[in-house]
Amino acid sequence: MCPTGPAARTKIVRGDNRASYDARQITAILDASFICHVGFVLEGEARVIPTAYVRIDNAIYLHGHLKNQMMNTLLDGQTCCISVTILDGLVLARSGFHHSVNYRSVTVFGKAEKLPDDEKELNLDRLINHLVPDRIPHLRVHTQQELKATLVVKIPIDEAAAKIRSGPPIDAEKDYDTDIWAGVINVKIILDDIENCPELNDSVPTPEHVLDFVKKKDLFTRGRGTKPQSNFSASPSLL
Repeated sequence: MCPTGPAARTKIVRGDNRASYDARQITAILDASFICHVGFVLEGEARVIPTAYVRIDNAIYLHGHLKNQMMNTLLDGQTCCISVTILDGLVLARSGFHHSVNYRSVTVFGKAEKLPDDEKELNLDRLINHLVPDRIPHLRVHTQQELKATLVVKIPIDEAAAKIRSGPPIDAEKDYDTDIWAGVINVKIILDDIENCPELNDSVPTPEHVLDFVKKKDLFTRGRGTKPQSNFSASPSLL
C-alpha cells in the first residue's frame, strides 16, 4: 500500500508541489543511492554524519565498528532523521533569485534497533552488493572476529517523504523576453578508470562484475541496475 498523505514530521509545506509520499517513488530514490546523512542528538547537540546504507523492505540498514559513537547513540531510543539527496542538474535562470538545482531527495524518520548476531552477516552482504552488484560471491567469507567487531542497526521507516525538482528554470514572466541565456546543466557522477591495488598479483584479472559495473558509467542511475530489495509498504504513521 502506498501513502496517501504525509505524517506530521514529513509534511512538505514550502514547495509542496514537489512533494511525494508515494512509497514506490520513495523506494526508487533510496535504491538509486547508497550514501545518506544521519541526523541525531548527542549530549544535547545535533550531529549529522554521512555513511553508507542499504534499504531492505521497510527499513534502512547501517553498519559501523562496535564502538562507533553514532551507531551506539542511535540505539538510545531517540528518533533519528536520515536524508538522501541525488543532484541531477544545475538550473541557471535569468536572475540569481530563480537559480536552483534539479534533485531527488528523501527524508526518513525512525528509531534504530540493534540487529541480532544471526542476521548480521546476511545484511552486511546485502550492503556490499548494493554498493557493487554481485560483489559478495567473489570475496572471502567474513571471519567471526570481523563480525563480532561490527555493529549493524536497522532503522524501520516510520515516516518518509520525497521531494523532487526537475525541468527548466522558472523565471519571472517579464524576464522571458530578455536576451539572458538560461537552461540546465545536467549532472552525473561518472564511474572512471579502474585502479588495481598495488599489492595485487599481476596474474589476477579484473573480474567481470567489476567491468560490467563500470560500463554503466552513471553511478546514481535510477535503480542503479541492482536487484530490488523489495518495496516497502506504508506503515500506519505514513497514512
